[in-house]
Order: sequence, then structure tokens, then C-alpha cells
Amino acid sequence: MVAEDRSALPADLADAAQRLRERLTACAGRAPALAVALSGGVDSRFLCLALQRAGLPFTALHAHGPHVPDEESRAARSWAEARGLALEMVPFSPLGLPEVSDGSRERCYACKKALLAALRERLASRGLPDALLCDGSNADDLRAHRPGLRALREAGVASPLAEAGIRKADLRRLGAIWGLEDPEQTARPCLLTRLAYGCRPDEKTLRRLAQAEAALAALTDVDGRPALGDFRLRLCPGPVLQHERPAPASLERLRHILEAAGFWPCALRQTERISGFFD
Repeated sequence: MVAEDRSALPADLADAAQRLRERLTACAGRAPALAVALSGGVDSRFLCLALQRAGLPFTALHAHGPHVPDEESRAARSWAEARGLALEMVPFSPLGLPEVSDGSRERCYACKKALLAALRERLASRGLPDALLCDGSNADDLRAHRPGLRALREAGVASPLAEAGIRKADLRRLGAIWGLEDPEQTARPCLLTRLAYGCRPDEKTLRRLAQAEAALAALTDVDGRPALGDFRLRLCPGPVLQHERPAPASLERLRHILEAAGFWPCALRQTERISGFFD
């Protein structure tokens, strides 16, 4: 167990780190084993790092399927290996769920419910039926529209970060101090959130979305920064590129990417808030 030097942290972060350590210890006392749903995003990676620093053993699981870009699954596996974690890769597709195939407003809840069942099934197959499954939801998520939170509560999933009052800004700052790779990583939620309610998803469309977003993320300005800032390519049902920063001075590269993926013409919409457009 890594002893935390409170004097090495700002007072607010020292308090946050202490609350988190106490919450993680309490979680470990609730079950014979711990497990973490590792998406590869900054929240779940930070949770894994915090558990490692606390000296608490756990099993990490990553669900991969058509709703998760292959690039993100590869990154999750690579990060886990670099951190010495044995990662369970769990195949999962939500496309056969009626709520998902119909584009229902309950799609996120239905998907999360089925996903958690798949993760628990994998844990049971590994001899860990009573493991306490944890996710990386943070305190800010409790204030936002997150349909999947209901599924987490119903399934008895623990959210140690949220329960300890750890906000996104807290975990980014603590992560930077603790050596977490890319603590400023932007959120990249499930690809299903790119589709308006009522749109029917299919593997081909989701693959094209993932490919287009990967190419758009590689666009940089003259200073080497992401040209669009945070962004999402939405289908409403026509394509809408929602972006944080002004569109690049030259739109030719952007148009070429969108045309190649079959998303042109595309409306461009600059907004301050990127997440929460649909789910």
C-alpha cells in the first residue's frame, strides 16, 4: 500500500485522496473480491490506479463490440498491460436489444443493464460470482443526465469515485500528480450516443462513425492542438459535426474525411457543451 504524503498535495486534493482511500477500503470490505469495468476512459483508468496505489487487488474487465471503436479497445488493453493489469476482454453487442435497435430513449439503460449482466457472467466463469463490481462514475456524473446510472444502482454496482465526492477536475489533478497517463483525456462515450433517438444503429454505420471520428481527432491547427477541440459526429438523422473550437480555416481536409466516410454534406455546429446531446 502506498502511504499518501498529505503535505505533498494541496489541501483540497489531500482531503479528496483520503476520502477516496477510505471509500476503496470500505468497498474491499464489502465483498470477497473487487472488479472494475475499465472502459479505457480517464475515470475508470484513474479508479484502477487508485486501487493499485491502495494495494487492493481487483479484476479489470473491458467490454468490446460494435458500439466501441476498436482503437479504444486496443488502447484499454495496452494501458492495462503497461500497468501490470490482467485485463478480461468481454465481447458484447447491444445491437440485438429492442431498445437499442429501435433507438429508444431507454437504449442507454437497456445497454448498461445487459452489459453489467455480461460482466457478471464473466466474473462468475472466473470463479468470482460474489465480486463487487465497480465503475468509474464520478461526482459530476450524478448531476448530469446519465440514463445508465439507474442500471448501475439496480445491479448493485459501486461507484467509489462518486461516493467519495471525487469530481472530474479532482481526478484529473490527482491523476497528473500520481502519474496517470493522459489525465486530460476527453470523454469518448459509446458510439450509440451519436445517433438521435429513433435512428436504428447497425455495425456498418457505427464503424464509419468510428473511422471518421478517428480521422477528425487527428486534425490539428498550426500550434499542433486538436483543430476541433472536443467534438462528436452526430446523426440527427442527417450528419451534424458538433465541435468545441471554430472549424479549421481550411475546410477541405474536414470535408474530405466526412465525404470518405459517407457523411457529407454535414452541418457544422460549434457549441460550448459537447456531451449530453442525446443520452
